[in-house]
This record gives sequence, structure tokens and C-alpha cells, in this order.
Amino acid sequence: MDRWKKSVLAEIILFFILLSLNKSIILAFISIFLHEISHIIVAKRNGCKFNNFKIHIYGTNAEFINIDELSRKEKIQIYLAGPCMNLAIVCIFFLVGLIINNSIIDKIININLSLMCFNILPAYPLDGSRILEIILSEKILYKKVNDIISKISYMIAIGLIAIALIVFICSKSLNVSLIVAAIMIYLITKSEKKSAMYILMGNIFVKRNKLLRNKYIENKSISVYYKLGLANVMAIIDKNRFNSFYVLDDDLRLLFIMHEDELIEALKLYGNITLEEYFYIRNEALN
Repeated sequence: MDRWKKSVLAEIILFFILLSLNKSIILAFISIFLHEISHIIVAKRNGCKFNNFKIHIYGTNAEFINIDELSRKEKIQIYLAGPCMNLAIVCIFFLVGLIINNSIIDKIININLSLMCFNILPAYPLDGSRILEIILSEKILYKKVNDIISKISYMIAIGLIAIALIVFICSKSLNVSLIVAAIMIYLITKSEKKSAMYILMGNIFVKRNKLLRNKYIENKSISVYYKLGLANVMAIIDKNRFNSFYVLDDDLRLLFIMHEDELIEALKLYGNITLEEYFYIRNEALN
């Protein structure tokens, strides 16, 4: 399941949460539709290409091909577009509500406020998690970022269940939607952790496209211990830069330098062997 399909799944969950709070199906649909459309408009303006675009009963589904090739600023703009649209709707109808007293206006404000707050939560697969991921990735390796956001997501899932239980104890009314949302956040977070390695490998192609488009790409060098497995080295790749690894032994002597393209090839050929084992294979092949 790709990231945009996960995002739409989150919108489905939110759709039913909104219905549990407010029975206006049409208003909930329109709010989610505008939320998704705003993502699409900003993405298109930033040069994103679309693989597929569908309109469903619960909103829209746009699959972006090259979003990872955009700059950090452009990606943040795309993920913020949805919540900002909902905030704009809240502000507009709040002002309208000062002039016209109507229950529909109150429903529109409540739905869009809920939609905005839900989506800025830093839990997978919501917009807030993607924004936090982009910000942290500037200073921290992707695998570490994924671990941090996964822990936050699990805590939010537990928090939603706790809220549902507190509401049940106080009012004897069980909010099934909150529990479903918590379960889906948990399951999607679990799938994100499993797919982290595949995402890292896929970023090799993203970086290639960046190089072709911008004619340059930033480099990153890091020293690693020769007893480390190849998969472990893959986990510390910086997804935004071309990585070079200086392989050191116990005495801090440089055994060899491995670039990320060689790392990918070694994983394909030999699996998760250690750098030490690969060093001997490499020397035999050279000799």
C-alpha cells in the first residue's frame, strides 16, 4: 500500500468519525473532498506528476509519481495544503456565523476543525507525520526518523483508545470510531516500519532523478564498523544524499570505501553478509 493510498484510508476513517459526531454526510464529503483537492492543486503547482486520480464516495485519491524528488519546502507545502484548506473554511464560516445564525454553519466549522486537527497529528499515515518526517530527515537518518514517528504513532493510537474508554466510563457510550482509528493507525504504522528498507532502496532511483533534473546531488560520508551487516548499513543511508561508507576495522584502519550503489548490488548478490565478509569477496574478485 503506497503512501497516498494510506492517506486516503485515513480519510475514510475520519469520514466515519465525523459521521459519529455529526450526521451530515454531504458536508463531511465536501470537506474531505476540498482537503484532498488542495493537496492536488499545490502538488501540481510544484511540478508533481499524477499516476492516477479517482473520486470516491469518501473523497479523492491522487497517486503522485515524483513527490520524493521535490525539495523539502515543496513537500511540506503539499502536506500542509489540506489542513490549511480546512482552517480557511473554519475561519470563513466563523465570520459568516457572526452575521448569520445557522446550525449548518456550526456543522461545517465542527467538521473542518475535526478534519484539520486529526490530519495534523504526527501519526502514520496522516499529514502531520509526513511533515514531521521531512523536518526530522534534515538532521536525522531516515531509519531513525521512522523509528521516532512510529513510537509517536503508537502512543497516539493508545491515546485514542484511552479517550474512548474514558468517554465510555463517563457516559456509558462507546465511540467505536475512535477505536477503529486507533487500530488503523497501529496497523499502518506497523506496515511503515516493515516497508522502511524498501523505501530506502527506492530512494536510490529518486536520487538518480534528482541528479538528472538538478545536475547535482549532495554527498554524505560516514564511517562504519566492518562487523556490521549490509542491511544494517542500508538502514543508516541518508535518503536525500549520495552516501559513501568508510569501512574501518578494530584499529580504525580503513579497509575500503563502499558507495551506496555498490551496497545495493552487494545486497542483491550476497544478502545480509557482514562488511568483513564482503571485503574478502571483493578482494578475491579484484585479484
